[in-house]
Amino acid sequence: MEKAQLTAKMREPGKGTAHRLRTSGMVPGILYGKKVKPVSLAVNTRDLVKATKTKAGMNVIVDLSIEGGDSGLAFIRDFQADPFRRDFTHVDFQAISMDEHIEIEIPIELVGECRGVKEGGVVDQARRTLHIRSLPDRIPEKIVVDIAELEIGDSIHADDLKLPEGVEFPHAMNYAILSVVPPTKEEEVAAPVEGALKVRLQPPRVKRARPQLPRVKRARPQLPRVERQRRRAPRGRVPRGRAPRKRRHSLSEAHRRSWKSGPLLFAASS
Repeated sequence: MEKAQLTAKMREPGKGTAHRLRTSGMVPGILYGKKVKPVSLAVNTRDLVKATKTKAGMNVIVDLSIEGGDSGLAFIRDFQADPFRRDFTHVDFQAISMDEHIEIEIPIELVGECRGVKEGGVVDQARRTLHIRSLPDRIPEKIVVDIAELEIGDSIHADDLKLPEGVEFPHAMNYAILSVVPPTKEEEVAAPVEGALKVRLQPPRVKRARPQLPRVKRARPQLPRVERQRRRAPRGRVPRGRAPRKRRHSLSEAHRRSWKSGPLLFAASS
């Protein structure tokens, strides 16, 4: 397993301090372990990226030295990255010892041309990493799996893998790593017969139920008392409490009488 050198410095915990460190080119982090108290620290972003670019990747063993503090071996237990730029935003270091076993995830690499793929099958890889337990100096970079002899219907489980010396599989359940599955069959659609009646099928109409809204009783406007009596009274009858309207004439009463008696007098005199 490859090793990388990293220098860290102490920092104060807090979001404000972590934000200022990120803007200055540092990555805030923390160091913890069985015999180590949690320590807040910060490492250089470029040095951290360079350490993870090795063949070991994120499983690299780090020789971590803290300014004004102790130094020792550690590995990256967890990290956080920006969702778009993929830059490190936080990193967790776990202190380790060379004589104590640790559990870690290592990648699985498939080699060879599968025989089942030549027959039309498909390789379905269920797991791309394997959880192992070993000493820090025995951790392999990857697990190589040869799939050249696999046919359709064959599979490889965790117990079928050949692990290096000093590396063991800590789980009791023997789960599947990959399998070769047959291709999916496509249903053939029959060709239309010449002269056949073409029927256009329409989906049934579904009558949607209208929502039943609650009935709201509207309040009638309150009219004056005289107006209510006038509306309720029959036609031609004046309701009580109101005087009948006088009929207006354009001519005066004396003028109207003289107009009626005038032609008669004129006829008698003639």
